[in-house]
Amino acid sequence: MNKSLKILINIAILLVVAGFIWYMVRSVNKDETTYAETRQETPFNSRYKKISSFDLPQDINRFELHNGKLYISTGQSVYICDSGGNQLASFTVKEGVRDITVGNNRIYVLYPTFIEAYSEEGVLVHEWEACSELSDYCSFALAGDFVFVTDAENKNICQYTTEGNFVRFIKSPRDFIIPSYSFDIESRNDTIYCVNSGRHLVESYTLDGKFIAAFGGPGGEAGFFAGCCNPAYITFTPNGEMITSEKGNPRVSSFERNGTFREVILNSRLLGGGNKAYEVQTDGSQLFAAGKKTINIFQLPTALPDGIQ
Repeated sequence: MNKSLKILINIAILLVVAGFIWYMVRSVNKDETTYAETRQETPFNSRYKKISSFDLPQDINRFELHNGKLYISTGQSVYICDSGGNQLASFTVKEGVRDITVGNNRIYVLYPTFIEAYSEEGVLVHEWEACSELSDYCSFALAGDFVFVTDAENKNICQYTTEGNFVRFIKSPRDFIIPSYSFDIESRNDTIYCVNSGRHLVESYTLDGKFIAAFGGPGGEAGFFAGCCNPAYITFTPNGEMITSEKGNPRVSSFERNGTFREVILNSRLLGGGNKAYEVQTDGSQLFAAGKKTINIFQLPTALPDGIQ
C-alpha cells in the first residue's frame, strides 16, 4: 500500500469519527432542547398564606418555638420574642451557636464541642463539654430527662442526661452519611427522629437508642428528598404531623409520623427563594419559616382538603 493511499484512508477514518461525534452532540442537544421546551412546571397553590414577617439584627442561626415564644439565636445573641416578633428579652452567648432548644425551665444552647444551659433571664446555670474527642455537634433535642445530640464528625447521636452525664452513643444501622452539617434531630412522644441526609432518610429511635424505622429516599418528586443532603430540617406540629424542610430547591412538606407523605406546604417562591433550607416551626395555627435575617409567618389552614387524612 503506497503512502498516498494510507493518507486517504486515515483522512476517511477521521471524517467518519468526526461525523459520529457531531451526530452524538447534535442528538444530545436536541434531546435537551426538546425536554426544556416541552417541560411545563405544575402550578403550585399553597393553602398556607403569609400573614406577616419580622427581621433580626443579624443572620439567624437556629430558632425554637416554645409555649408561644420564639427563642432565636443570631451571632452572639439570643432573642426571646412573642409570636408576632415583638422582642421580650435578649442575652449574650458565645460565638458559633449550632442550635437552640427549650425545656425544663432552661434554654439550652449547642456549640460544636459543648452545651450551655441558661435561665429564662439569660443567666448561665450549667454547661458541659462533649464526651468525644473531635466532636462536631450539629443539632440537639430534649426528650424526657435526656438530651440527644447529633455529631457530624463521629457520625452518631450522643445521649446525655439534662445535667450533662453521658448515657450512650447511638449509631444508625445504615450508617449516618452527613454532608454539609445536615444532621437535624427532634423528639416526639418519647421517640427520637433524626435525618440521615446523605441517604435522604428520616430515622426514628427509642429513648434507649433502639432503631425503630426509616422513611424517605432520593428523588425530586413530592414525598422524596433531592440533592446531596436532604432533608435539612425536621419538626412537628402539635397534632403530630412531621414537617420537613429541604435545601437546593427549597420546599417544606408534611408527612404522617409513620412517613406517609401528605403534601408540599411551601415551595421556593413562597419561602423567599435562594438555595438554603428554611428552618420551620409550628404552633398549630401558624408556621414560622426562618431565612437569613427574616422570619416569615404563615397561617395554617383549619382543615385538610378532601383526600388528605
